Amino acid sequence: MKLLKQTSSLNRLLGMTLFCLAAVATSSAMAGETASGAGVDRQFSDKSAEGKQWRRSTENRIQDLLDKQAITEVIYHLGRSLDRMDRGLMRSVYWPEAIEEHQDPEFPVFFTDAESNPAPGTYNNFPCQAMSGFAGLRMTQHRISNILIDLVDENTAKAESYVYAYHLAGEGDKAREVTLYGRMLFNFEKRGDEWRVMRRLTVFDWFTNVPATGHFSDDYMDKFKGGRDRSQDGKSSEWHDGSDIGGIDPSYEFLNLPSEPDPMPGKGSCKFPLTK
Repeated sequence: MKLLKQTSSLNRLLGMTLFCLAAVATSSAMAGETASGAGVDRQFSDKSAEGKQWRRSTENRIQDLLDKQAITEVIYHLGRSLDRMDRGLMRSVYWPEAIEEHQDPEFPVFFTDAESNPAPGTYNNFPCQAMSGFAGLRMTQHRISNILIDLVDENTAKAESYVYAYHLAGEGDKAREVTLYGRMLFNFEKRGDEWRVMRRLTVFDWFTNVPATGHFSDDYMDKFKGGRDRSQDGKSSEWHDGSDIGGIDPSYEFLNLPSEPDPMPGKGSCKFPLTK
């Protein structure tokens, strides 16, 4: 008798489970979802055409997370490319049609937009121009946070991220710490499985410029100091083939990051600053 009761309870539980699964499947079908998740049936809103809330498929939500993570890493690559003076990594962030728009709030001659540097200028020239500008600095550190990403559809996205850009310039008693507090606004496009920047607009909310007070001890070993690839500083306007990256900062022993070689050899392509 006890076995019959247990079997009956198990059957009722199984029936309820199948009913719930059928209800979820029906709800997804009504919302226009398919089992394939991403694709032409992928939805980017949690509301149906009638404005009613509906439950998106797990596959689609996972794809959203994958896309957002990929976009986040592209933004991180951009910050790292500046701090390590890595032109190859920086070029891998942009599509050839990309536009870079920003101006330094303290030194306005450091300026670029679609008019002064039209496509493919951002892709081909801007990384080298940026390295030329950074060559006069002792070090930089770009800290990125507060990333918000709006997936417009399967292949386009918009994003905002905060950036805390620290710059150390000058030597000895004249050394200065210049910190820019800004936000980067992005248009992203996905081609194949790869997200890259189509437009970056940087706005600054404030900055500080104060004397630098810190210094390394004379006994601090070089192996523990961060480094930048000064062979790509832009001063010589020499181009590289992507093979001369690494060996200066210890991180290259740990990370395998994308690097897109400069498209052609040639001098005079790293002119910076640009003026409007």
